[in-house]
Parts: sequence; C-alpha cells; structure tokens
Amino acid sequence: MKPPAEPTFGHIGLPDTNLHYMKVGSGPPLVIVPATVSLIRQWESLAQFMGERYTTYFFELPGHGESSPYSEAFKSNKVPKTVAAFMNAMGHETFNLMGFSFGGLLAMRTLETLQNRIENVFLLAPCVSKQALLFSAIKQWGLKRVCATLKSPKVQERLIQVMHCRRFDRMLCKIISKMGNINEQILKTRDALRIPRSTLDVLAYTIEEIFSVEYAYPAKPFEHKCFFGMSLYDDLLDYDTTLGVVQDHFKDLTVHSFTLPYHQPPKTPTFEWLMDEFGSFLALLPS
Repeated sequence: MKPPAEPTFGHIGLPDTNLHYMKVGSGPPLVIVPATVSLIRQWESLAQFMGERYTTYFFELPGHGESSPYSEAFKSNKVPKTVAAFMNAMGHETFNLMGFSFGGLLAMRTLETLQNRIENVFLLAPCVSKQALLFSAIKQWGLKRVCATLKSPKVQERLIQVMHCRRFDRMLCKIISKMGNINEQILKTRDALRIPRSTLDVLAYTIEEIFSVEYAYPAKPFEHKCFFGMSLYDDLLDYDTTLGVVQDHFKDLTVHSFTLPYHQPPKTPTFEWLMDEFGSFLALLPS
C-alpha cells in the first residue's frame, strides 16, 4: 500500500470566522463537514483516505479548535454560508460534499442552500432523525436538560474549570460515556475534556438539535447523486430509520452497508484501517 498524501494546514479569514482548515489529496474538490466536536488532528486519516480520490478539505467548526466562534450563537443554518465562503476562497465554484454523524445533518443543511454548487453527496451514518437515536426516553430527557443548563455562562465557567482539572477525568469520562452511549476510550484518546468555553456553546446547540431533528426538506427529493454508508450494527443510530429518511430525500441513491459494531471507532482510525474497512465504499464514489 502506498503511503497517503501529506496534508497542509492553514487559517483563512472569512466574513463570519477565522477558519482553521486542512487540505490533502488530488482530484475533484470535496468538503467534509465536521461532526460534533471534531478537531483536525482527529480526522486527518479520514481526510487522507478521501484524498486518494479527491482534493479534500476539512475544517474545524467555528468555536472548535483554532476556528474562531461566530459573533452570535452557533446555529446549523450558519454553516452553509461558511462552506460557501470557504470554497470561494479556495477557488472552487462546484464541489462534492460529505458528512458523518452530526456532520451529515450539517451537510444536508448545506445542500439545501448550495444545491447549484454541489456535485455529489456522501453521507456516513448521518444524524437526520431523533427517532433513529438508540437512547431511552429518560436518557434523552436528561441530555436535553443538560444542554439547557450548559447554555448558562456561569455553568460553563465552572464546568470548564472541572474539565481542565485532570483529577476529575475518570469520573467525567464515565458520566459522559454513560449518558451519551460513547465508548470511554474515544473520550480518553481524543482528549475530549480539554475544550474551550466557546466549544461548550456549540456542543450544547448541536446536542439539542440532534435530539429534536426530524429532517425534512419541503422540495424533496434532491436531484443530486447520494452515496450512503452506515453500519447495520451502529450503536447510536437505528440503521433502517436513518436510511428511510435519506431514501426519502434522494432519487439517485447508492447504499453501502457495513457490519462494524459501533457508530465510530473507539480509537482514532489509521489510514491503513480505513482503506481495509472502507476501501470498497471509496471505490463506489465518482471521480
């Protein structure tokens, strides 16, 4: 197996944020829309993987990592404007679009706004329906209450102090893992507790939207080709419910199913692992 292309990193000033981004690979342009709390270092291998077929761009959501927050509260309907401005700055009139998990929902919001600029859509286990969430009603209620509390500046300030104190790591990882159906190893290997205050705002909004969304575009179906990939045994989202929403929105849909026992790998995936597990999906995509 040949080694992957090496990425380049940069910052670019856009009208609503100073965006931290990564670029890797060659071919038609592709934008990967970030999922919840996605830092570039966590997704470098995925970008390199997609870079085998595309000139791939990944960016940190405003308020995450090194991307400056929006001047007002984060909302998913702001992301399409950021994507459009980013692609303008990179010199691309049209491009392909990809989203995983919450990034799948953001990709759909972006598609609504930028239909004439998007060539193809790639969705990996997208969060498009609260009915697909594999959470009990009690757990969903609890998480919604947590999100509402997280919007308080005083709560944010105190929580950041606790999260940045390593003696609380084990306890916090257990609590977050149990409430969010997230493997503890993911939280530990990705240093998920070391986040700035601006990220708490984004996190509270995104979780709130995940637990309330029933994606429906009035002018469906889209004319674009969509390539959908998801594990039959996803431990966060019901496969059939998720696929049903996507099928309802695309006439030209290619489906590729996996058998991995989780929504996302418990450890940051390597390029080699992605090629082994998802190479067949990559081969389906147009170039």
